[in-house]
Amino acid sequence: MRRPIQLATLFLTILLVAACGDDGHSPTNGNNNDDPTGALEVTANNTGDDIDADGYTVSAGGATKSMPSSGRVTLAGLSEGDVDAKLSGIAGNCSVNGSNPQTVTITAGDTTSTSFAVSCQTVADGQIAFISDRDGDGEVFLMNTDGSSPTKLTDNSDTDFAGPISPTGTKIAFVSDRGGSTTHLYVMNADGSNVQQLTSSGASVNLLLAGISWSPDGSTLAFVDSRSGNGEVYTIGADGSGEQRLTNNSATDTWPHWSPDGSKILYASDTDGDYEIYTMNTDGTGRQQLTTDSDNNGMARWSPDGSKVAFASNRSGNLEIYTMNPDGTGVQQVTSDPGSDEFPSWSPDGSELAFYTDRAGNDEVYKINADGSGIPTNLTANNASDVNPYWSPVE
Repeated sequence: MRRPIQLATLFLTILLVAACGDDGHSPTNGNNNDDPTGALEVTANNTGDDIDADGYTVSAGGATKSMPSSGRVTLAGLSEGDVDAKLSGIAGNCSVNGSNPQTVTITAGDTTSTSFAVSCQTVADGQIAFISDRDGDGEVFLMNTDGSSPTKLTDNSDTDFAGPISPTGTKIAFVSDRGGSTTHLYVMNADGSNVQQLTSSGASVNLLLAGISWSPDGSTLAFVDSRSGNGEVYTIGADGSGEQRLTNNSATDTWPHWSPDGSKILYASDTDGDYEIYTMNTDGTGRQQLTTDSDNNGMARWSPDGSKVAFASNRSGNLEIYTMNPDGTGVQQVTSDPGSDEFPSWSPDGSELAFYTDRAGNDEVYKINADGSGIPTNLTANNASDVNPYWSPVE
C-alpha cells in the first residue's frame, strides 16, 4: 500500500503548486501591466552636409541619454502619461524640423517611439572667401587656407563683391549690382544657395568700400551705403529687418568691423582730410579716434580675441599691413614690399593674416604670420584679380 500513498502525495503536491499560481519571479512578456513605467525609443534622422559628428543629447521625463547623430536610443523607467522629449546639443549649422521638444504619451509596460528630423547646412570652416574676376566679372569664391580647391559660389554676368563668412560659417554676405541700376547687400548659404537680398529700394551699398561685417552673434551686419551722396555706416538685421544709419556727416565713413565682444565697431573716415581709424558704439555714439597722422589708414579688422587690430596704411610710402593695440598704441609693421598690401583678415586663432597685394604684378591673395615673420605665401597665383579675402571664423 506504500506506493499508492506516495503517488497520491505527489499528485496532491502538484495540485497545490498549480493553485498557488505565479510567485512573481517567473518570466513575463514585454507588456507586463504590473510595471508602472514605460519606455521611449528616440530616433534621429539627419539630412544635409556637415552633420554634427558629436551626436546629441535626448531627454524625457527626467531621463537623459547621449545618442549618435543618426541612430536611436531608448529611455526606460518613464512614468505613465505625457512627457516632453527634447533633443539638445545641436550644432549651430543644424536645426530640428518640427517641434522640439515634442510631447509623447508613455504607456505603462510598453515602449513608445518618436523621431527627430535634423537638417544641417554646409559650413565654410577652414576656408577663405575672396573675390575674383577669373571668369570675366567679379564672383565670390571659397578656397582652402593653403589656396587649394577654389570653388565659385556665385555665377552670373553681374559683379558680386565682398564676402565675409558668418560666425557659424553657414552664411556669406556679399554686395552685388544684380539688382539693376543700384547695388544691394545679399546673404547666401555657404554653398552659394538660397541667395537673399537684405537692403531695400533706395539703397546704394558701396562695392569697393563695403567692408561688410557680421555681429558676433550673427544677427546683424554692418555695411557702407552711399545713398546720401557719401559713404555712411549702416547696420541691418540678417533677415533684412531693422536697418539703422550709424554715421551722418559729410565725410566718407567706411570699412566697418564688429568687435568680438559685440560692443564696438571699427571703421575708417576721412573727416580730417585723410583716412583715420575710429571706433564707435554699435548705435553710432561714443566715437573715438585711434590713428592720428597725415597718412591714409583703413581696412581695420579686430583680431579674434580683440587684443589687436590689423589695418592697412601708406605711412611708409605705399600700402602695407600693420597691427596695433585697440587703443591705437603699439603699432607694428607686418608686411614690407614695394607693392600695395591691403585688406587684412585674421585666421581664427589669430596667428596669421590673409591680405591681397599686387606685388606679383596683379592682385593676388596672400597670407603671412601675424607678427610678420616668415615668407608670405601666394594662395591664388593666377592671371586674374583676386581681392578682399575673408578668413572663416570657424576652424
